[in-house]
This record gives sequence, C-alpha cells and structure tokens, in this order.
Amino acid sequence: MLIRIVCPEHCAYEGEAAFVVVPSTDGECGILPKHANEICTITDGYVRVCDKEMGTVDRTFAVGGGYAQIADDTVIVLAERACDLADVDAEKVKVELQGFEDNLRNLSEDDARRAYLYNEIAWCKLLLAK
Repeated sequence: MLIRIVCPEHCAYEGEAAFVVVPSTDGECGILPKHANEICTITDGYVRVCDKEMGTVDRTFAVGGGYAQIADDTVIVLAERACDLADVDAEKVKVELQGFEDNLRNLSEDDARRAYLYNEIAWCKLLLAK
C-alpha cells in the first residue's frame, strides 16, 4: 500500500509500506493493505512505517495533530507538521528547546505568546523522545 505524510510546508514522505501505525485520537491505529476506508483525527505522536513486514519499523515520523485518510490501499496523513526522526539533529533541538523554555520563563502569566512557546516546547520534546 502507499503511505503519504503531508504537512503544509512539504511532503514529508511518500512510499510503499506493508504496515503503518498512526496516532489517532482514539488510540494507535494499525493499518494493513486492504484496510477498510476510514478517516480519523490524529494527535501529536509517531507514525511508524514498516516497509516490508509488520513488526519491523523502518521509519518513524513525529507528527503534530491532523487527520489520516485510509482508502484504496493508500494512507494519507495530513499533519500540522511532520519530521522523519532519522533527520533530527538532537543537539540542535536541545538548544532550541532551551531557548523556548528561557523565553517562557521571561513572559508574564497573561502573555499570549505563552501558547506558542508551549507548542514549540512540546514539539521539541516529541522530537527528542525517541
């Protein structure tokens, strides 16, 4: 089956897969070829792609919330953001995380920029968790 992970800035991945796991808001959803048609919301988490067989994860992508559509042996993940964990520079992300946390400490409790910083901190932690 075909898997495509798309976010507003770019197509993070497109390729063939034997098994895919997406982080749906109802729990993880495992998808094999010939899966029933479905649309689900996804939460921040990891899309795991098994290229050749179920049980052997070949690629892992961090994704920010969005939707997944399963139809006609195609899985399309539409995420707010997506990143292949193999491409993550952990040291760079740690520096960014520290900067966001420092900025957060310097803001007042009612500053609207706090929501943005909370989202960026959560994203950095997601990238570093695996």
